[in-house]
Amino acid sequence: MDEKRLCLAHDDSLRMLRLARRCDDLVLAPAPARVLRDADGSIDPAALVAALPNELFAPTAQNPVDLRFDDDASRSGCSLVRSCPGLLRLPDDAYLEVLTAEGDPLCVCGSTVAHVLVEAGPLAMTSAAVTLGRAVGAGRLSRDAALVRLTGFAMELCGRYARDPLAPLVGDVVHDIEPVSSVRELRAFLDEPTGLHGVELARMAASYANDGSGSTMETCWYGVFCLPPRLGGAHLTRPLQNVALDWPAEAAGLVSHERMRPDFHWPRYETACEHQGGDHTSEQALEEDSRRARDYELCHIHYLPLTKKDARDVNAVTALLAQLLSIIAPYETDAFARRARRMLNDEGVCAARRVLLAQLLPPRLRWCDGDA
Repeated sequence: MDEKRLCLAHDDSLRMLRLARRCDDLVLAPAPARVLRDADGSIDPAALVAALPNELFAPTAQNPVDLRFDDDASRSGCSLVRSCPGLLRLPDDAYLEVLTAEGDPLCVCGSTVAHVLVEAGPLAMTSAAVTLGRAVGAGRLSRDAALVRLTGFAMELCGRYARDPLAPLVGDVVHDIEPVSSVRELRAFLDEPTGLHGVELARMAASYANDGSGSTMETCWYGVFCLPPRLGGAHLTRPLQNVALDWPAEAAGLVSHERMRPDFHWPRYETACEHQGGDHTSEQALEEDSRRARDYELCHIHYLPLTKKDARDVNAVTALLAQLLSIIAPYETDAFARRARRMLNDEGVCAARRVLLAQLLPPRLRWCDGDA
């Protein structure tokens, strides 16, 4: 059998990565070492079309698929392929292979076995940084807006959700899935002197990101809480996200839940926040909300729920942030309270918070166009 490696690049890779994360019948596995060295350019168009899901790809000469090759000599001459240059000093773990749930390659076409590979988290970050950098260079996006958006993308890679491959901004989001990377992995890759384009912006975004986000809305609130004020955030210490609480021994027989994973938990501040994303008006939902609030109280944890109305515009977000800072203030010095007041009332920070919401707030929750 003739084995071909199709190393997807840029947006085509990202679409395939998101699809693989969302589909139960697909899995992601580490790719073989030196994967580009074995990606030669003699690609059969029929095998290419058969290997790629038709819900994502319809390759034509006018709409080719982006594939990465090691050097000019190995580039494809196939009319359905746009050849991307290889990358110097590319680590062995830069790619992941998309396999069936049984662990088989995606396609066997005649005598050709087609292995479909996607950029792993760190390389996907650099590709996204290149795309956003072009938007900045063209004047379509400010550098700070690009940095906020790229931080949100890092949170998706290191989180437990995946956006829609074809409509990432407005499509349905799949939740409760395994992360494809971690902040530590992103930083380890990006801190290496690889000479990749976009690495500076990607490195900065990875330094701001956090593990464990469970939804796009959680990522938005994380930005409000933890990004620096120049990007619209309050620069709080990173919370634990969706990490199970350890109940105090004295509360073990009193709480209603065996385990709770707050969206945000600051152990130092004895404070937790949860975003109420679903329907919380039914009697059953209200009872569950009450049980959770009682459990937090029994464990001496300040509980601050986050509702859709709290994100309706920049004023509502700032009001919620002021409440959180007032809860945290007794655990900090007097200087913290003074800095918090200045940050909440600073016009420049409020303007940056509008930019943050425009980049991270899901469009369906943008109630006020003037603030999004």
